Amino acid sequence: MRLFLGEKVHYLPGARRVAGFLLFGLLAGCGGGGGGDSASQTQISTHAIAFSASGPSEAAPAAQSFTATFGKDVVQLSVVHSGDAIASVSSVLNGGSAEITVVPATPSAIGPGAFVGAVAVTGYNCADTTCSRLAAGSTATVSVSYQISPTVLSVAPYLVASGVSDTVIVRGLGLRAFNVTGVRFGDTAATSFTVNTTGTELVATYPALPAGDHLVHLDATNHTGPIPASVALKVRDPVGYAAAALDHLPATTAARTLVYDAERQALITVTDTPPSSSLVRYQYADGAWGAPTQVANSALDAALSADGTQLFSISATAVVTNDPVTLAQATSVDAPSLATNSFLKNIVVGYDNRALITTSLTTSGATQGYLYDPPSGIILQNGIQLNNATPAMSANGAGAVLSQGDPTLTSDVPVYLYSTPTNELNTSTVSLRQNDVVPALNRSISRVVLNGTRVYDGSFALLGTLPDTTAAVVLKSDGTRAYTYDRAAGGILVYDISVDRDEAAYTALGPVQPVAADPGTGLRMAITPDNGTLFVVGSARLLVQPTPAL
Repeated sequence: MRLFLGEKVHYLPGARRVAGFLLFGLLAGCGGGGGGDSASQTQISTHAIAFSASGPSEAAPAAQSFTATFGKDVVQLSVVHSGDAIASVSSVLNGGSAEITVVPATPSAIGPGAFVGAVAVTGYNCADTTCSRLAAGSTATVSVSYQISPTVLSVAPYLVASGVSDTVIVRGLGLRAFNVTGVRFGDTAATSFTVNTTGTELVATYPALPAGDHLVHLDATNHTGPIPASVALKVRDPVGYAAAALDHLPATTAARTLVYDAERQALITVTDTPPSSSLVRYQYADGAWGAPTQVANSALDAALSADGTQLFSISATAVVTNDPVTLAQATSVDAPSLATNSFLKNIVVGYDNRALITTSLTTSGATQGYLYDPPSGIILQNGIQLNNATPAMSANGAGAVLSQGDPTLTSDVPVYLYSTPTNELNTSTVSLRQNDVVPALNRSISRVVLNGTRVYDGSFALLGTLPDTTAAVVLKSDGTRAYTYDRAAGGILVYDISVDRDEAAYTALGPVQPVAADPGTGLRMAITPDNGTLFVVGSARLLVQPTPAL
């Protein structure tokens, strides 16, 4: 606790002034301890003041005042305050009374919690006719309490499927400042939750919820009144997409990325479509996919923000913020200190809405990566150089896996892990040279597939392998199934990766699932939050495929 001591001294005109640096105890000794007749008594209009703020980012509440009255006119007034709750105290003395104003601390300065303070008021009278000595009256004290509520900042993933229980990560401030005894989604209690040691996030398990927007509520026994709630977990019913083949715009030669916007039932791709690469969007409505809309902006990759309100894309040299519906550009920030012949390559977004950006060279070599912070609009180098790294972010935004390498390398290089809570990159226990298949991981990162063939658990122990003919792969959210597009089979294959095969090959469950058309080369895959639909995009077209029930 910090201790704030402030003393306001007032004099009446014509009275003998006593040096302002005299200690409180010395002043009190001039005329006794304040327990004398009624003329020396200090009366106050209240004995307690309470402040509150709905969160640490809110403005400080208005100052509050109280009145002190004395048995007779005083020549000097002492007002002393202490405690984290109080920023400052001022007073105005008028003969036999004074108005004291208490200014609370700014919420951002002390953070969430229950804080206390006190204001002590003492009046001094002349102890003799010449006022050569002062007599202290009684001291009256006002207690000050100040409640700054904890704040929920975000929930990840922000959109989940109805009717299914799972976990989400709730980010906030001051989650340990109060005794949190429950988490609710709307009126439905979480079945369990755990708060991290810093009080900045908790992991909550929600039961099967109906479709709708469910505010995330925190319950705390030592918080006065309800804790304010403003962040909602969006729950949506599964959409029964039928199998379909969606054509690219004319002259498209490649697809670089595939984003499924579950909130708006839309697909967003980055394609090489003359005269430059483009953001392309397909909207689903009234049981059918509409014609693609395009914005040519030299995009190389794209990812939705953590709350789905923005689309971040990258060009070779800049991070661009786009509207997720119109694709219109809002802002553009240039990456600082790009190495010669290097360019931005891939972007993924964590649950804190910070974007991890990898870079590449026109030739072989390691280049500096970046972190983009949208609120500040700042792009920072992340301090790690990687060779042509390809990241994949978990659906809950807690972390990413990055494979790296290029065809000129003759030895394996480390696979890296990105931790969203710390915004740090560290090597894993695995080394390899990446191929064209993007890493795949499930929602909680308990399963990871690298190079489309090697299946690992969350500790990067090799469990088994998938066929070398795997051209793309996505995982079921719980990590029990791998769905692959197999080049040799010409369709979708399903594997049970919940079991440890002791590094042996997995066997496909059931026959190959045929698709409506050949997607082409350079494949990317995505899966709906309810695991009910697969999307495959390649150089030829975009495929929509119901997930095999295996």
